[in-house]
Amino acid sequence: MVFNPELSRRQLFLGASAFVALSPFPAMANESAPLRGLGYLEHLKVSADAPYLRPSALHPSYSHAVYVNTALSGDGAQKMWFLARSATGAWELGLHDAEYWAEKGETPHYSWPVSTGRKYPGDSRSGPTPVGVFNVDDRRYRPGWGSPGMYNALYIDLHYSSGRASGVAIHGTLPGNYKKLGRADSHGCVRMHKRNADRVWSLVHPENRRKENSPLWGEIPRYFSSSPEGSTRSGYVRDGSVLLAADGAPLTREGYKMVFVFFRDDV
Repeated sequence: MVFNPELSRRQLFLGASAFVALSPFPAMANESAPLRGLGYLEHLKVSADAPYLRPSALHPSYSHAVYVNTALSGDGAQKMWFLARSATGAWELGLHDAEYWAEKGETPHYSWPVSTGRKYPGDSRSGPTPVGVFNVDDRRYRPGWGSPGMYNALYIDLHYSSGRASGVAIHGTLPGNYKKLGRADSHGCVRMHKRNADRVWSLVHPENRRKENSPLWGEIPRYFSSSPEGSTRSGYVRDGSVLLAADGAPLTREGYKMVFVFFRDDV
């Protein structure tokens, strides 16, 4: 048999739906109250028209996943789950705020509280954090306090229909905002405690190693149909589906093997 690297590449990406990790998730009804374990994310029921991928449905090229519930109310609202694949391929809670959980006297069952977006009167660009499945934007990242009130910012890869790049990021916030974590308060980004932004940044950019120098760099699905080299990207999908070229080849690109899944379960 002649080895065909392109065929193998297609099999890798098109076979994603057949990939089944050794799942630690128990079979259960939709968890709304206990939030004990990752079964909450795996068995979550959201609106049929809302883009959402459970952990076991994520593409196998991803080594890490950031789930954020942008809901305004409910037991799961304004929480982040930072997941990592174990050596067996199963998802587990990859990062958590040990100080936060020690104060609560509980075992970690999500990573930490966050603040997502809400509408501010008079601010046309403020609003709820967009929901969907997003790659990390490899073109934009701001270490330290690169923007006012934004620490170690990692942006979602999304251009709006107008062509404007989204300014939505996950980032650390100012100490004055720590008491607001756990309720919607940002202009659209996902805010977290500065120490947790350090944890995420150190994993994605250890010793500030960027792009191909990062251990999280590799080939991932492309959630837009335009060329990755263009200054403006278009043809986005938000449901995590693998896009195909005219010849049936999957659209991929080099990028960070971490995916954002922003969702809400209160609608």
